[in-house]
Amino acid sequence: MPAEIFDKQSDYKNPSGVVYSRAPSSPVISIIIPTLKEDAFLERTLENLKGLQLPHEIIITDGGSTDRTLDIARRYTDKVVVWGEPRRQTFGEAKNAGAALATSDYLVFIDADVTIPKPNAFFKEMVAAFETRPTLVALTVPLLPWKENHSWMDAFFCTPLNVWYIISNNLFHYGNASGEFQMVRRSVFVDAGGYREDLAGGEDTDFFNRVGRIGRTLSYWRLSVRHSCRRAHKTGWLKLYWMWARQGFSVLLLSRTAYKEWAVIR
Repeated sequence: MPAEIFDKQSDYKNPSGVVYSRAPSSPVISIIIPTLKEDAFLERTLENLKGLQLPHEIIITDGGSTDRTLDIARRYTDKVVVWGEPRRQTFGEAKNAGAALATSDYLVFIDADVTIPKPNAFFKEMVAAFETRPTLVALTVPLLPWKENHSWMDAFFCTPLNVWYIISNNLFHYGNASGEFQMVRRSVFVDAGGYREDLAGGEDTDFFNRVGRIGRTLSYWRLSVRHSCRRAHKTGWLKLYWMWARQGFSVLLLSRTAYKEWAVIR
């Protein structure tokens, strides 16, 4: 459960979480960012979204950070929800907590180390993709490393992952996407029951697979987002591919995670 909620505008208090609210009355998209000790990455991500003109709200759902993460979040974001239990929050719990506060028609889930090139043009095109395709329920995009982190190894290992998501979603109509970027209709999110909260990892692939049974999913290959590749850099690309594969197959075939806990990489 979250800690407590405060609304800066009305000073409303609720014992179920902590929220700082200055959201527009009618956002088109709700950008939900789970965090846990993200002070090294979060400000860059939020600065990247600072000039976004499309009506939106940003929701930070924090797992109990003890660094500067919450201070950064409160300077930038519309709503902040803080986890209040002693055990570690799952990714599914974090994402569902953010979605519960969303007020728009489209939910966007990104990681705290993800930046979006030209966010105004990016989200304008993403929303248009939904509006022109009534059967489309969810979108993902290719993932690229931050420009300053780019190396031949990052490019080599990012490419097959992106191609796999394009083939899965666009050709085989099989919902498949990692958690760095997922955009879904809010109504479909509700129909699917949100993310599974019992999974230590793999909740992103499981969610996209389930919404893919409701309607069409796409990997929108004309656009992309950038991320730090921090897990790959610290774990190693080959080992990480094995972990992803093991986790993904375990969740999709056995409906359980292969790992008791997905390690925090900072």
